[in-house]
Amino acid sequence: MQESMENLTEKYIRRGHPTVDELIAAQNLSFPRDPVDLLGNFWPENESIEDFLTALRAWRGRKKN
Repeated sequence: MQESMENLTEKYIRRGHPTVDELIAAQNLSFPRDPVDLLGNFWPENESIEDFLTALRAWRGRKKN
């Protein structure tokens, strides 16, 4: 039986933290069976790793001078 997040909140105010399995069930999460499904496609293949690292530093506010 699936519990709502509100029910979990009330339950764990008294008993402590929920388990990972209880949180997964309450949030109705599912995970991919194939790890390849977790790979992202967010950077163009024709751009270098140096370009990626420069962009990453800029996104994090740590530009290299």
